[in-house]
Amino acid sequence: MAFISFILPAYKKKFLKEAIDSILAQSYSDFELVIVDDASPENLEQVISTYNDNRIRYFKNEKNIGDENLVRQWTHCIGYARGEYLVLAADDDVYHPDFLKECVRLAEKYPQVDLVRSRVEQIDKNGDLIGIDGILPEYCLKYGLVFYWMRATAYTCIGNYMFRTSVLKEKGFVDFPCAFGSDTASAVAMAENGVANTSEMLFKFRISSIHLSNNKGRLKEKLEANTLLFKWLSALNYERPKDRVDLFYYNQIQWNDLYLKCNYDYFNVVIKNLPFSKIGWIRKCELLSGKDKMIMALRFILCKIEKLFKFH
Repeated sequence: MAFISFILPAYKKKFLKEAIDSILAQSYSDFELVIVDDASPENLEQVISTYNDNRIRYFKNEKNIGDENLVRQWTHCIGYARGEYLVLAADDDVYHPDFLKECVRLAEKYPQVDLVRSRVEQIDKNGDLIGIDGILPEYCLKYGLVFYWMRATAYTCIGNYMFRTSVLKEKGFVDFPCAFGSDTASAVAMAENGVANTSEMLFKFRISSIHLSNNKGRLKEKLEANTLLFKWLSALNYERPKDRVDLFYYNQIQWNDLYLKCNYDYFNVVIKNLPFSKIGWIRKCELLSGKDKMIMALRFILCKIEKLFKFH
């Protein structure tokens, strides 16, 4: 039985071959690749049938699950995993050949962890580099992971993690609308025993208009998910650590600091992308104070005026 399960929920055909090729090219070869076709309207089998590799297992959903609930599709897909660890891949991202090799090395070096994280490159539809991840310590506790996420040092996605399969199946993914923020919360939940981090960027996250988390749609769901994510984070109630570095992280991830990021995300992920007619949505930013809602309304109006002048 393979040590690692690469789980690939598939729906889009455009980048699928590139994604599969990057997985099959891993220098660490003790893995299985489970491809789950989410009843795609595109002919994914046309791509998959070109491979003759006994590490591949292919399944097709009778009906589409991901459009109704993406986290439910993730949960369905990881049910096929037989490895001790799993990676939840995507049909448009790319893995460095040494991704698994380095993740396995870290899992063996820090056997207590249930989570290994690779640094991330952000690429566009052409594969060009458009963003880079920060560097996390090789090992940190959950306090550090939240801190580096909050400070935007750690870029958030799901495919750059290697999870201990049994623990992930037991805990499950945190389910927010359209899975917005579910990757962040699920990783934090899996970091109860710490997280090991690569020093190199071994995963390429593709940012394009067809990627759910990067298009300008689903704003209602994003607004709701942002509220749920920060409620979830504020309710963690972590014990106060004794280590001086962990204590620093802990002190920096209390609600006063989380609130600042919550405010930032409300505006930059949702509000600034709304048409002017939806200015009333600012009232739905329920975690903000009345004063900050007023300030956000002014920012929104100024952004629209600035955009109008640029257009003309």
